[in-house]
Amino acid sequence: MSKALFINMLGHGHVNPTIGIVKELINRGEDVTYIAGEEFRDKIENTGAKFKGHKNSLNPSNFINGKLSLEDLEKEAISTVKEIIEAVFNSNEKFDYIIYDSAFIIGPEIGRVLKIPTVSSITTFAINEKIITNNLSSQFNKFRPKLNEIKLKIQRVLNALEYDLQQKYGIKFSNISTGVTGEGMLNTGKGMLNIVYTSKYFQPYGESFDESYKFIGPSIADRKEDMGFSLETNDNKKVIYISLGTLFNNSIEFYENCFKAFDDIDAKIIMSIGKNIDINTFKFIPSNFIVRNYVPQLEVLKHTDVFITHGGMNSTNEGLYYNIPLILIPQSGDQPFVANRVAQLGAGIVIEKDKITPEILKQSVVKILSDNNFRINSEKIGKSLREAGGYEKGVDEILNLKSSVK
Repeated sequence: MSKALFINMLGHGHVNPTIGIVKELINRGEDVTYIAGEEFRDKIENTGAKFKGHKNSLNPSNFINGKLSLEDLEKEAISTVKEIIEAVFNSNEKFDYIIYDSAFIIGPEIGRVLKIPTVSSITTFAINEKIITNNLSSQFNKFRPKLNEIKLKIQRVLNALEYDLQQKYGIKFSNISTGVTGEGMLNTGKGMLNIVYTSKYFQPYGESFDESYKFIGPSIADRKEDMGFSLETNDNKKVIYISLGTLFNNSIEFYENCFKAFDDIDAKIIMSIGKNIDINTFKFIPSNFIVRNYVPQLEVLKHTDVFITHGGMNSTNEGLYYNIPLILIPQSGDQPFVANRVAQLGAGIVIEKDKITPEILKQSVVKILSDNNFRINSEKIGKSLREAGGYEKGVDEILNLKSSVK
């Protein structure tokens, strides 16, 4: 039995894809210690891993959207990094390898200091110079000023931590990237092994990545959750599923637009509105809608014909895994990049969030349901995701690395 250290400092979109990996490592006899935000304690402990919590789950998108000041982002980053570093180096455990979220740019340096193999967990598309040159310049122009501010702030965070961490733990900041490229996109710490939770086909320029990148597809494990409602009927009605994920789901106006768009359509509409909205807020919910604060997404997707989503990488992968054409309404961060890749491969339609109307929503659904090419193209991506190997393939690669580095 070997001991694995897993580090994650961001939110649900970075933690959820790793759950299958952690369970499978433990099933194969590995001992896993997982450091993440305290809100994930139950989820991590349910895998059988040992959990160490830190106070903050950082979300830089809150700064991009104006919900968090740069000063607060800096304070949170310094506090979180200190908590994580101290938890690692004050532990009595001796770890055999480290797996870290790709946004945790100190991960490779911790591996160097501890003299153990490093694995980067990449929960969105992998980024290299070819993608930056050919894709990201135009798509992220509007975010570049704020991303450049984040770059400067990351450098200030590193400067604030540098003396203390070098003196105490031997971490050399000269070895650490500032985390944001000149083109305005996160450029994260590469590991000896880099696990990417999508397929090489769906990954833009997938063939341009070296052999250290393993495209394993989404880490989907059957959660066997009860939906609380039935989608099994004899009327063959289409099912439309609507969810904007966990971060950008507070728009009453968007949900009202959905009611207006689909109140007379001959379909079942499942809508997840998140935990922060009281369903009683809505004065009228059409009879063909099922509205819930939480929906077991994987169970619903098994029955879905069209998925209206924010274009987060996890939701996008999961929808395509089940061969579902997508209507994507990107909100922030990497979502425009993900959404445009879906459209590029002919598996969905992208709508700008500021241009949502009931008419556009309805027209988009009608177009997808009437044009079988969307289904054919989503099936092609779905096949590539299912054949990529999933969490079992990811653990194979991790254990192969561990065996090869002595």
